[in-house]
Amino acid sequence: MSKYKQVYNEIKNQINNGNLAPLQELPSENELMQSYGFSKDTIRRALSLLEIDGYIQKQQGRNSIVLEHDLSKPQMLSEIKTVSELNSASTHQVKTTLTSLYIVQGEEELMQFFNVNDQIDFYRIARLREIDGEAVEYEVSYFDRRIVPFISREIAEHSIYHYLENELKLKISHSQRKIVFRYANEEEKNAINLGEYEMVVNVTSTTYLADGRPFQYGSISYRPDKIAFTSTAKRNV
Repeated sequence: MSKYKQVYNEIKNQINNGNLAPLQELPSENELMQSYGFSKDTIRRALSLLEIDGYIQKQQGRNSIVLEHDLSKPQMLSEIKTVSELNSASTHQVKTTLTSLYIVQGEEELMQFFNVNDQIDFYRIARLREIDGEAVEYEVSYFDRRIVPFISREIAEHSIYHYLENELKLKISHSQRKIVFRYANEEEKNAINLGEYEMVVNVTSTTYLADGRPFQYGSISYRPDKIAFTSTAKRNV
């Protein structure tokens, strides 16, 4: 791991764990240099990445400050996080229920996207997520079994990404996402407690390994009042 990434991850974890509170000032660049034993350029790269990802705000002539960063919502568009990582400070009661796990073949959308024939199969995993007692998220994911040959019920009920990264030693790189607001389909209506809503916020994503191979395609649908996404934009003049 690069040095600036190490600094970035350690400060980010302190924020997520509540050790650095919102509006609290970070140590100065010089203090961070002494603490980590790294160059000023390394520290500045780490702080810039933290600012881009919405964790801190750099201030002219002053130390950077920690921004409000809700761990379950809003979610940062620039990050790939598991539910347990989003809720690492246990600010919400989260329950994930596996509703189905089976193997599919010959689905046109998957065949076209992965450029495969109907002999290649995929795990289809559907999970319902309750936050503070309300069923507000429904996730359907497909995993290429050439890359992920085995997923058990136990794995699917806990953290699939923990299994992929720690057991299969896969290096997950990035995800391409599309966010739309659309009418809920029947599967979503039966799963999510939509209340007065007829629509969902739907996020489809394709996730890639570090070597460029796509290994997962899927979507998460949210009740509209229970999700927000944030992104940090900087104006360069």
